[in-house]
This record gives sequence, C-alpha cells and structure tokens, in this order.
Amino acid sequence: MTVPFLGELGEIEALFFVIFLVSIVFGIVARKTDFCPLGGIADVVHSGNTGRLSMYFFAIATAVLGVTIFEALEIISADSTRPPYRMSQFRWPAYLVGGAFFGIGMTLCRGCGMKSILNLGGGNLKTIVAILGMGGAAVLMLYVEGFFNDYFLSWVLPASPNLGDYGFEMQDLGTIIGGFIGVETSAMRIVIGLVLSLSIMGLVFKSKDFVARRDNWIGGFMIGALIVGAFYISGGPLGELANEASDFSDNPQYGMGTQSYTFIRPMGDLLYIASNPEWYIVTFGLVAFLGVGTGSVLISVLTRRFRIVWFNSIGEALRYAVGGVMVGIGGILGMGCTLGQGIAGTSTLSLGSFLDLFALMLGAYIGIRMQKKFMHDHVVPSAD
Repeated sequence: MTVPFLGELGEIEALFFVIFLVSIVFGIVARKTDFCPLGGIADVVHSGNTGRLSMYFFAIATAVLGVTIFEALEIISADSTRPPYRMSQFRWPAYLVGGAFFGIGMTLCRGCGMKSILNLGGGNLKTIVAILGMGGAAVLMLYVEGFFNDYFLSWVLPASPNLGDYGFEMQDLGTIIGGFIGVETSAMRIVIGLVLSLSIMGLVFKSKDFVARRDNWIGGFMIGALIVGAFYISGGPLGELANEASDFSDNPQYGMGTQSYTFIRPMGDLLYIASNPEWYIVTFGLVAFLGVGTGSVLISVLTRRFRIVWFNSIGEALRYAVGGVMVGIGGILGMGCTLGQGIAGTSTLSLGSFLDLFALMLGAYIGIRMQKKFMHDHVVPSAD
C-alpha cells in the first residue's frame, strides 16, 4: 500500500494505518453522539430516560447481525479471536467477578476505557489518572510474572468447566444450542444471530427516548458497524497478509489475529511500550485506541467542546485512581470491557460475553446507587 507522505507501507504497517483511520471515525462518532454505556445506565437511574442505553443495545444488535452475516458468507471467522471469546473453557467466575469489578470501578472514575479516552480527547485531564490506573492494573495482570496466575487463575480455573468434556467445542450459543438439539453449528449461529439481533432492535425501537434523538440512531448503528469493521480489517484479506508477514518476521508482531475494539489491554500495552520502545510490541488494539483518542480530539476542537477540566479535591483524584485500577483488573479478568465483551464479544454469541455484560451492568447499577453524589453533575442528552 502506498500512502501520500508516508510512501510504501508493508503489510503490518498498512493494517495499522487502516485501523487508525477507521478508529478516528470511531472516536468522532462516539464523542459526537455521547455514546456511553455508563451514561445510558445513569440516564435510566436518574430520570428513566432509556435513549442512550437503547443506543448501546442498538450497537450490540448491529454488531451481532453484522458478524452473523459475515460468518455466514465466510468473509470472516470468529472461532479464533483475540481474546478467545468462544474458547471451550467457560470461566464463569472470571466473567462474573471481572464484570462486576469493572462495572463498579467505572462508576468511581466516571467512565469505562472508551469513555476515558474520549473524555481525555475533550480536555478532561481527570481521566489521565483513571487511564494510568487502568493501564497500571493491566500491566500488573499481563506482564508481571506470576501475578495473574497466583492471585486470579488459581481460583478461577479450578471452578471453570471445559465444555469440550461435555461435547461442545466452543462456548458460543450456536455451538451449545445446536449441540443440544442436533442442528449444525453454522446454521444455528445464523438462526440465533438473526433472531437475537432483530429482537433487540425491535425492543430498542419501542423506546420513545431512543427514537426522539437522532444521535442515538447514528451512534448505535455506527459503533456496531465499526466493531464488525474491525473484525473484517484484522481477520479479512488485509489482516491475513499482515499475519503472514508477522509469522515470517524475525520478531513477530505482538497481538496479531482476528479482533475488534477493546480498551483495557491496549492501555497496559501503552505503558509497557513506554518502558520497552520496540516496534514489534505495538499492537492492533493499541493503534485502534490511539485512533479513537485522535478522533475525539478532532471533533471536540471542531465543535468547540474542548474544555480543560481538573480535579476539585484530592478525594476526587483518589476515587478516579481506585476506579481506574478496578476497571483495569476487571477488564483483564473478564477478558474485555463495555466494548470488548459488551459488543465485540456478544457479537460472536459467546455465552461468557453475555454473562460478563450482565455482571458489568449490574456492577454499574450498584456503583451508581452506592454514590449519593453520582447524579449531581449528570446530564441526560436532550432529544432533537
């Protein structure tokens, strides 16, 4: 691929360049439409407004439909993703504990990984503390030898059944339900994907708050489509060429494979790379993360929404730090975030992703209820 001002790009560089550009669009759309899962839950608790939460579920439905169609047409395969959403080992304790930890944590620091980078792009410097907490926890979980195994996998793995022992090669709903009723997995995935996505869309469009605000439509559809797009970029022809180039390289590129947006591990990768500046450590997820941040900066400046914000007290700073650490631990333990598990994971019909999403939302609800001051500065986006 030849790019003006950059010249000829290799396969890996081309992959990173494309996902960076697409992620700029992601950041612009998410920032412009106020796409925020935590905000959606808070809207419901605060005023009963279901618009933004419906936007989030519209994104899930769009992603489920997109991945279902792409797999049916054999454009991509979600059987071997990064992280392994459909793996046969069903780590239910990790999904429940990680999801709940993540959900409560993001209420403390006022946002998940995606929202934190979007807010930083809008000038909210508070999120630097949250991002450092998320990234630091991710580094501890991923790169400090023995920590994750000794303190987490030591109790998760003994309680986690391998579904392969029960005749199920993977944990997606198509494999499990198809195995029970004797229907081929690929056909079952199509049926479940279509029924689930269309059912969610039907419920979403019953929300008057969702329908009344045009940005809800745009944000939900675009974020869901971009989730599918990232799977295609990383797992389609361009991704295959990049993977092949990496395999034949003296230093194979970290983090290659079919994947979509997730925001916690890339924060850990960013901090790790800061102390180990090597090109081969740069990952698809990290480039996507930086692209989203760039998009947020651009749209914030263009719409004059860029405002420098800092802490009002040391207590507030500590709350952001604690929340960031909780989000980082929960995101790695549960293998994803509001995007990584909540949309990308559920689009593969992974049972664990749905369980993690449930725990995450429950944790967020509990976290909001625990904090009396949470709603003091909360604003529900107005309808068009």
